[in-house]
Amino acid sequence: MIEFKIKADTDRLQRKLNNLVNAQMPYATSLAINETLKTLEKYNKALMQKAFDRPTRFTMNAFYVQFSNKRTLHGALRRKQMAAGRHYLEVQDSGGPRGMKAFENNFKFRLPYRGMIHGVLPTENTPLDGHGNMTMAFVNKVSAQLEIMRDPASNKGYAKKTKGGRRSRAVRYMVPDIDHPLAQPGRGGPGVYAVQPDPLGKKRTGSRVQKVLGFAQNAPMYKKRTDFDNKMKRAASNIMPGKMRQGIKRALATARLR
Repeated sequence: MIEFKIKADTDRLQRKLNNLVNAQMPYATSLAINETLKTLEKYNKALMQKAFDRPTRFTMNAFYVQFSNKRTLHGALRRKQMAAGRHYLEVQDSGGPRGMKAFENNFKFRLPYRGMIHGVLPTENTPLDGHGNMTMAFVNKVSAQLEIMRDPASNKGYAKKTKGGRRSRAVRYMVPDIDHPLAQPGRGGPGVYAVQPDPLGKKRTGSRVQKVLGFAQNAPMYKKRTDFDNKMKRAASNIMPGKMRQGIKRALATARLR
């Protein structure tokens, strides 16, 4: 009769398995954090697509992922910093008054105008881009003619005559002061008006004067749109457990038992 005896060192095996799990857990956790952040980034873009009308590429790419590693075990979905002031998405997140834009400050502080300017807004006659915003080419054109550009070399003014001595056919932009009839609430209100050139041989008519920019008398208000923090926290709590299970499975599959 042949008899085999096998003695298993289960204690040693258990220690190795425990060491394996402990060694791979930071890697698994880091994988779960990063995969959760990638999912949150896509989810946040979908939310912004719904919250805003034709959002710009800058708005859609306003967030970035700071990835985790197995040493730090810390990652984040962060909003990119603006060059100056609060990010407009930060105001959209909670609602409230938005700050002045750079070109609006040029109107407020450089324009010889006695009225209040808390914002510069488009009208039905303002050229808009594909996202529904004022084109900066138009804003710069108006600013240059009104001579309020920060760079003096960019200020063009309005030439009444061409280089050839003929009368200019270019549109002239004007800002009626607060006492002017056009600046009164019932007429048009404070803002920038475009004066079309008069046809040769005809008298001037008021129909060729159009308001192209309005001056806000109070700070423009943003409604609460995104609620970023609360929505991301709720989504992360639902996503993370599944990503953690996947991370552990992947980490153990690539581990070596020593």
